[in-house]
Amino acid sequence: LPPPASNEMMDPRWRPTVNEREFIEQALQSDLRVDGRRPFDFRKLKIAFGREDGSAEVELGETRVMGYVTAQLVQPYKDRPNEGTLAIFTEFSPMADPAFEPGRPGEAAIELGRVIDRGLRESRAVDMESLCVVAGKHVWSVRVDLHVLDNEGNLIDAANIAALAALSTFRRPECTVGGDDGQQVTVHDSEVRDPLPLTIHHLPIAVTFAYFGDGNIMVLSIQHTRKKLLWEEG
Repeated sequence: LPPPASNEMMDPRWRPTVNEREFIEQALQSDLRVDGRRPFDFRKLKIAFGREDGSAEVELGETRVMGYVTAQLVQPYKDRPNEGTLAIFTEFSPMADPAFEPGRPGEAAIELGRVIDRGLRESRAVDMESLCVVAGKHVWSVRVDLHVLDNEGNLIDAANIAALAALSTFRRPECTVGGDDGQQVTVHDSEVRDPLPLTIHHLPIAVTFAYFGDGNIMVLSIQHTRKKLLWEEG
């Protein structure tokens, strides 16, 4: 995935002093990080799936992001009559980080949504053509809402996994096409016909790297807390 416009947007609180920076770089030269991890150790990962299809909560270290997926029938874009749509929306709450302001999404929330959206679109993770019901008239528009519950760094990685987890469990209503013109769409209730999962080709995982010193020290998955966090599959 391409890097965001500014890493500081993702965590505006992170302003290391000169002494802190020197201490971190000296520790990294000894192949050790301030939280006890090695340079390429990932954060502890936990994924909790909700009772409803298309909902998931991700904990990456102490950062928590909840993803929720919905869908509705819309008219497709004229230049893509056979494809559905996928949109990412993010919400930053002051409860997650005092630096987040209430109200309209700030620059950080917009940038985070763009990075996640671009990663899913350019990798063609979701089959857009499978979302087409009637070419040129009715397609499914899938919406992913990402709610940042606790910001302790690595928002891109956590939000990316939350979006993928929610999309993987989402089920859209099944629909049939009929009528005199063969273009009338009937959306069936889940009690009548089982909802259908999305067609997902692969799961593109975002991984954040940082460079220290003269650029010769590379670290996986930035961590701003001081607690020891080890890799664990969710």
